[in-house]
Amino acid sequence: MKIGTTFFVLVACAAVSPAQQKKALSIDPFDYSAVMTSVQAIFGTQMDIGQGIQAMMTKRIAQDGRFTVVERRKVNEVIHEQDFDAGNRVKKGTGARVGQIKGADLTLMGDIVVFGRDDRRNGGFAGAGVPGAGAVAGGYKQTNKAVVVLDYRIVDVETSEVVASGEARGESKRTSAGGGVGFLAGGVFGGAGVNMASSNFAETIIGEATMDAVDKLAADVHGVNLNGGADSRDQDLDALVADVSDNTITINAGAAAGLQLGQTFTVYHKGKVIKDPATGEVLDVQTTPLGQLTITMVRDKISMGTYSGSAKPVVGDVVRK
Repeated sequence: MKIGTTFFVLVACAAVSPAQQKKALSIDPFDYSAVMTSVQAIFGTQMDIGQGIQAMMTKRIAQDGRFTVVERRKVNEVIHEQDFDAGNRVKKGTGARVGQIKGADLTLMGDIVVFGRDDRRNGGFAGAGVPGAGAVAGGYKQTNKAVVVLDYRIVDVETSEVVASGEARGESKRTSAGGGVGFLAGGVFGGAGVNMASSNFAETIIGEATMDAVDKLAADVHGVNLNGGADSRDQDLDALVADVSDNTITINAGAAAGLQLGQTFTVYHKGKVIKDPATGEVLDVQTTPLGQLTITMVRDKISMGTYSGSAKPVVGDVVRK
């Protein structure tokens, strides 16, 4: 009987231990002071998009399940409820206990550094624009592009140490073409009657870019290494360049390979392949170092990073320590 009881206790402990190991994360409103002018232009009024980003991140991280998300934006309402339950108007034993608010181990904070549009128009233009509605006349082809960039950092509440930082960039594009009158009608970039809390915000181009940035940031938060131990920058890696866009490189290795934010690797250009003349076996591949890659975003099977070096890499180049 004792053996069975002991076995049951061990199984129960094993079942709850992952939940006990979860870090508690609070999420601050994002600072949007750098983009207030853009916010005014897009929505036609000043709007606290920092709280909007905070609400989106709270939902995504809570659904992800890696962290226990603790409420801070409306914590005063929680405290008020505790105080109310402690009074004589609530049946004893049914209310929340005073002083049982869970503390945060980590805090996610950040800044909205880009929140706007980057339009390109090709072709002729005739006629006039209609303020607010965005009506234009004439023959043209226009590409509307919205960009949202979030700088973020995760801070250890006890030590104030920044344990992770990076940037999440979201984009959305739409192209319109033809003559006559085309209406962008506030549904493209926002406009009157549209805000971050409205149901059709996600259907606007700025809404799509915002969702893209938030999704990428949530993926970054999920991939953050909090285990400490050996310096992650010493990790071995043998990966390939999968995509090159300006100074941003995507490689074919991610969280599944143990990659973490902040790691640095060397990018090599593949040169001459040396083979065994008898068997055809590849004996060596000559490589030339090009520059350094610093990881800024990690997903399951890919990672992205900022590249700096003497020459631009190409797809297929090697990334190693």
